[in-house]
Amino acid sequence: MKREELIIIFVKPAVVGKVKTQLLPYFTHEEAAEFQLAALSDTLAVARRTLRAPVELHVAGDKDDVAELRALYPGHAVRSQCQGDLGDRFVHAFAESFARGARRTLIVGSDHPTLPRKYIADALQQLDDADVVLGPTRDGGFYAVGIRHSSWPESRIIFRRIPWSTAGVLRTSLDRAGQIDLEVVLMPDWYDVDRPEDLMRLRRDAEPDSACGRFLREIDRRRS
Repeated sequence: MKREELIIIFVKPAVVGKVKTQLLPYFTHEEAAEFQLAALSDTLAVARRTLRAPVELHVAGDKDDVAELRALYPGHAVRSQCQGDLGDRFVHAFAESFARGARRTLIVGSDHPTLPRKYIADALQQLDDADVVLGPTRDGGFYAVGIRHSSWPESRIIFRRIPWSTAGVLRTSLDRAGQIDLEVVLMPDWYDVDRPEDLMRLRRDAEPDSACGRFLREIDRRRS
């Protein structure tokens, strides 16, 4: 790896019946899987405009899921996430990126298709001085986490014994960082698109020519 910065997008496979199930009151199982791919496409587009370099996709799936994403996004590195909880997968992804030469690494979830490009650019810039950058979500988690190489491996403490998928994720990670005096910068908060009520904001924020914008228009057409 020759570049200083790396953006990794954590991706869940678009498996019908197993993804975005909280949107089922509004979408069918098939539409929820379609939406997952649309959200990923928009997140990837934002990341590419920010870094202007290849952005990696790390999928929580098997070799077939990796192959599917490689077919959809040729030219992008697609890797499997390791086994274990989300903390284990974060640790593995950061360790691997630093081993390959990255100096600043930012991991972003694929549930934030309208995340402003400025937030990603600012997060990477903050890693010039800060040990860790966290982008809070309104449900108590985070949409992005960035670490600089010089703070590794000590900074992996922020992923240890975290109550994942609860409202205490961000708070606990900050507590862990405080235990060893890591310098943490908090970015502006943003929202996940996980529930039907989140779709109302997505409708306002999505660009008309974005993948999510086109998908929502197609859903409206199907409903009419």
